[in-house]
Amino acid sequence: MTHFIAVTGSGPSQRALLAECMKELRGKGFETFERFSGESWQDLFGVLNTGGLFEEKRAFVVEGADQLGPFPEGALDGLLRSGQSTVCLLVFEKDIARGLKSLPEGSFSLRKPAKVPFWSRDRLQWLEREARERRIKTSREALQLLVEWVEDPAELTSELEKLGRASGGEQVGPELVESLVVDEGGKQMLALLDGLCRGDTASVLRVLSYLRRREEPLKIISALHKRMRIAMYLYGASQPLAQAVESALEIKPYQGRLARKAVSIYPKTAIRDFVLAMARESAAGKSGLGRGWDGLELEILRLLSTLQNK
Repeated sequence: MTHFIAVTGSGPSQRALLAECMKELRGKGFETFERFSGESWQDLFGVLNTGGLFEEKRAFVVEGADQLGPFPEGALDGLLRSGQSTVCLLVFEKDIARGLKSLPEGSFSLRKPAKVPFWSRDRLQWLEREARERRIKTSREALQLLVEWVEDPAELTSELEKLGRASGGEQVGPELVESLVVDEGGKQMLALLDGLCRGDTASVLRVLSYLRRREEPLKIISALHKRMRIAMYLYGASQPLAQAVESALEIKPYQGRLARKAVSIYPKTAIRDFVLAMARESAAGKSGLGRGWDGLELEILRLLSTLQNK
């Protein structure tokens, strides 16, 4: 009878978990993994039942298993004909199909990504444990940068392992993180967002000169709108309300910290006007009527000019 393994999650975490499951199965003698391309559970059952009881170990990977719908009632009897060494990896983005958990013990298992803390301090402690388990020597400052820059847990551990290899057994410091984790374009984008939140006019102007030659304005507009929108929401909010907003919007602690810095140096109306301007520029740019880099830089300079009025 087929053994089903449901893999849940999204993004890099999902892919890492699927790769881990496939690695475990290879260790048990499963050498090839067939990709299922049907559209229904019945199509899948037909494929699973093509083999006999004495066939070699067979493994199938079903991408987008969410699209198959509810697990049909009475499907178990039909699956009794499938090989004793048949494994089916079902990849779900969200919840697994109803009915799967009711399968007999031994015919179904569920694999979920490890739960990783949301808040920066707790996530840092988790990453420190991961580094110790992998015997990677790191400075606390290096791990803090990783936590601030990388959100997905699987990507975090992947970057950690990459840094461990690059360090050659030496301690991983912030300089290595800065050189390997974020590409130059990403660094400059972060410098723009953080510089604007800090009111660092010289840094903002320097970064704008770099980005203007290499990036499309819509990408920058979207990032600026997202960051300064956080500041707009946090402006004047009490501590409990601010925490509720950060949790509801899944704001990273680093983003929240810089947004609060912006709140402390810009007038409320200036932040509001900038957020609205970015929304207008985004809509206009997508319809071919935007002002491009000229309009973007003008709005940034207009916001920076309000620093002296605070």
